[in-house]
Amino acid sequence: MKFFYVLFSVVLFSCVNKPVEKKQTEDPIIIVSHQIENNITNDSLYVERAKINIDRNRLVEALKDLEQALLLDSTDGHTHYLFADVLLEMARRGEGNSESAILSAKHFQKAILYESDSAMSYKKGAEILLAFQKFEDAIELLKISLSINNTNHHSYILLGYCYKELNDIELAISSFQKSISLESNNEEAYMQIGNLYYFLKDSNAIQYYNSVISLNPNNRIAYYNIALSYDENQYYSKAQDAYHKILDFKIEDIHYTNACYNLGIMFQEALEDPKNAIDYYLEAIRINEKHFLSFYQMAFCYQKLGDVRSAEKYYRKSLDISSGFEKAQQQLDQLLLDNIKYK
Repeated sequence: MKFFYVLFSVVLFSCVNKPVEKKQTEDPIIIVSHQIENNITNDSLYVERAKINIDRNRLVEALKDLEQALLLDSTDGHTHYLFADVLLEMARRGEGNSESAILSAKHFQKAILYESDSAMSYKKGAEILLAFQKFEDAIELLKISLSINNTNHHSYILLGYCYKELNDIELAISSFQKSISLESNNEEAYMQIGNLYYFLKDSNAIQYYNSVISLNPNNRIAYYNIALSYDENQYYSKAQDAYHKILDFKIEDIHYTNACYNLGIMFQEALEDPKNAIDYYLEAIRINEKHFLSFYQMAFCYQKLGDVRSAEKYYRKSLDISSGFEKAQQQLDQLLLDNIKYK
């Protein structure tokens, strides 16, 4: 410890005797702003400042500069592309609306018209169409984009989403696989293929979810989907392991709650162990006190165990949260009818 203290003291002393002047670099924004003041009709300077603001996540400021640049030169395709891209990003963040998305699409078209960033403009135009659920039109734009540049793995992901929405599962899987061939660390594509196989009730889903986890061990959704796959295929021990992986993260959110609820259902229905099921329902309720389905299932478990009073209590709690829950009302009515004398 003394050695380090002495060394630090020497360094500090030498700094006092030989002050080092810090060379300060002026902010690029300030530099470009000065240049604009001296040349206010130079559209490229506004674009330059806009790019700096985009890098710094100042999209509103970037948009103003790009708008000014377009006033000075409306034929610059790259400026149209940047303007459209900023509008699209703001819409993604919830800072825009449907009109700004439509305006974004128009500027992507202008970028194409002026032969700039064509592949990306077609691709992002397709993203907008996808958001408006115009899947067939989006596919056409994506095909054009890929004819210009077939190395963009995200274009194939978007294509996969379109085919998925049109229920063309074979082409959707093929598109996602092409995306993986271009980008092997493609977590999203592996997840989507897993989802498609899951909906087909194909156990190959687990293989793709495991690929997601190998890329990202913290992907709880992949663990959750693995658990569902094992659960539905009656591999209950493996399903429990996967659900408990989610609980081990100790992130008490909807995924945690759903894992507890599904474990409760498994013990209640498949394993016929209502006592263990109740424990999982209680844990789900601890996280979400308004989880009416857990109250309902817990009531069902108590009814099976012969505890009529607890069953009534939890059916009523379920109904307090969701008054229109017909199954709970029917179960409660039947319980009271069958046990008129239990009080």
